[in-house]
Amino acid sequence: MKQHRPDSRFDSWLLVLVTLAPAIVAAVGALGAPDAAHDEGVIRTVGAGFTGLFHALDLLLAAPFLVLPFGTRALRAGLASAAVAGAAGALAFTTARAVTQAVVPFALKKLGISRGMDRGGMRLASAVSAASVLAALVGPVFQTEASAPGGAVVGACLVLAALHLALLGETVLLALVLGLAVTEGPFVLLAALVASVPWRVDRTRTTQATIAFTLGLLPLVVGALLAHRAPELSDPATAFWAPAPLRVSLVTCLTTTIGRPVLVLAGVGAALSLFAERRLVGAVLGLVVAGGVAIHFKQPGGPDAYAAPVLVAVLAVHVFAGVAFGVLVLAIARARVPFAEWSAALVVVLELVLPISALDQTSTDRAARAPAAASIWNDVAWGSAPPASVVLVADRTTMRQIATTRAVGELRADLVFVPQYDVLGRAGQHALLAEPKLAPLYRDIALGLPPEELSLAELGAQRAVLATFDPTWERALSRHLVPVGLTGRFEAEPRGTSDRKKALDGFAGAKARLAAVTKKDHALAAATSVLLRARAVGMAATGEREMLSQALDDLRLFAPDDPTSATLVRRLVTTKGAIDVHDLGGPS
Repeated sequence: MKQHRPDSRFDSWLLVLVTLAPAIVAAVGALGAPDAAHDEGVIRTVGAGFTGLFHALDLLLAAPFLVLPFGTRALRAGLASAAVAGAAGALAFTTARAVTQAVVPFALKKLGISRGMDRGGMRLASAVSAASVLAALVGPVFQTEASAPGGAVVGACLVLAALHLALLGETVLLALVLGLAVTEGPFVLLAALVASVPWRVDRTRTTQATIAFTLGLLPLVVGALLAHRAPELSDPATAFWAPAPLRVSLVTCLTTTIGRPVLVLAGVGAALSLFAERRLVGAVLGLVVAGGVAIHFKQPGGPDAYAAPVLVAVLAVHVFAGVAFGVLVLAIARARVPFAEWSAALVVVLELVLPISALDQTSTDRAARAPAAASIWNDVAWGSAPPASVVLVADRTTMRQIATTRAVGELRADLVFVPQYDVLGRAGQHALLAEPKLAPLYRDIALGLPPEELSLAELGAQRAVLATFDPTWERALSRHLVPVGLTGRFEAEPRGTSDRKKALDGFAGAKARLAAVTKKDHALAAATSVLLRARAVGMAATGEREMLSQALDDLRLFAPDDPTSATLVRRLVTTKGAIDVHDLGGPS
């Protein structure tokens, strides 16, 4: 690829700007508590817990920051992501400048403009590249991950590094990056391979490349070693590929977070680029496609988290928009009219609206999130639990939130959490060591039987027992549960309707607090709805229709379109007497 000699000092200043700006914005964002969408990243980097074989590199990168003598551990892990965001900014600017320098002279020639890329033209092209890349780096999509512990920005940086090294023809380092991409997951590897399209293989360095690739796989060893640590939150059935109903297309994601004008410019820039540098542009276009594939699959963090290929796709769109802007700016600068170059400089200044607007949107999104939302959720869920309670957890979503709270040091140390879905796992065994009286309950669960009333009563005689009703349980157990926080306390004797009504009425204040903090935190709202759904099922099992209506009202606030809620409403209206809940399944 033909490279024009850059103005080293000017480009160096731009490189510093594009490196520091996203890192600083991300560091400011890390000052707030991470949202629930990044629970697994917090567990992985802050608590060194096992969340799956992949992403152990996140822990290795965060480790040096965790020894810093200030802030919370979550903040320090977030600073690691911010530093990686700065490195990604440097790589993105270098790539954008290379694409612009390759395409703009070709486009100008096709437009009949003979005067090429002189020093002033290169400065304008570099400035346009920096502004377009900054618009992506400080925007809400990229910053969502850049300020979060264990965010997808690590994978995005690896993909950008692969593209950069492929352009330079670095065989050994590229092999190392591809090895590291394997450890970050299938989607990162896919995007890194696409980014390596411009690579021309140096067959004389095959041995060194093989060694480098093998070294890149070492974080997988760390991931395997972490498998011996609690908590185990990865569902074996969906550990590698977890297809889910399509939430949003990549085009919709880009139009809502970037805007149609930039997308139009990106389309023009991509069309121009295809005629100038096909291998390079093919790789960048491939990254957009890889982002589209990744967004079709369920990501660990849920709808508030983005996969690494999506971040790179957003960057690629801005790179192509920068190409179109560069052609426009240089065409104006080469026009035979007075003050042409000054006019072009003004157009570059106008382009600065893009990163400023993106930064404003990022600030708005952060301001909309309630401060310390996870702490408030934790207080509502467990703050009213009796001392030394045993909490039976029926789903991985709630257990993930518990593990996150424990990782940042905000979880009550007196509570014992039992993962009902895996009592034989490490977390379940740790709970059994903390309370040997769990043995009869474990026996029931291990045999595939619902807990017996006697087992729960014997355990309740030693410690308070909190649980959510499981549809597979005997209906009589539902009358033993009285709402406490987001779960219910198992009482030794069945309780009457008045006890449950009093508890639900007292939940109104906590519900208002939860509604305020989950308005912009979809993952936290999902965690709330899981527990409130189980509560509604339990109320249906009691046959207390008024209490069921009240529980459903609570659930609708956090999950308006919940299918279980709709089913219960239909049965409430069409049936008399007890409501059958055995086919509703457990909490998701």
